[in-house]
Amino acid sequence: MRTHIAEVLARESAALAVVTDSAELGRWRRRVVEELMTPSSPYVLAMRETCDVRARADFLDQWRELIAETVDRLVRTSIAGDGSGAADQARRADADAVDAQKTAVLILAALHGGSALSRIAQDSGPLDAALDLALVPFAAVGRNAPDQEWRTDT
Repeated sequence: MRTHIAEVLARESAALAVVTDSAELGRWRRRVVEELMTPSSPYVLAMRETCDVRARADFLDQWRELIAETVDRLVRTSIAGDGSGAADQARRADADAVDAQKTAVLILAALHGGSALSRIAQDSGPLDAALDLALVPFAAVGRNAPDQEWRTDT
């Protein structure tokens, strides 16, 4: 299991490092959904129940931190305007409402719970629905990009 965890964390570190806008977030989302829907994927193997609770907790903590860093970067990028216009002020207010750590936990919960339901149903629908809700803050933050860039069901 540790090998799968290390592989997932290495992939996520590289993939999340390039997420700076809603288009990149959409690419990350589609890749992760594909991984979680592939039974032999290291993602599925790393997330399955094992008796090594500490290793799983450490794995999820590290992944949460990678996601939180990405959320924080997306929020900071979204408020990078001159600050003078009403649109810039609205983006800043939307961004101020996003708590990176809580949002990262929500995204991980959507990934974990949504993938479990999707594996049972043998359909990515539950995972997509969970991610739709977890990524709602970025529909507002990335208003300049169409929702279809981060949604997989369109």
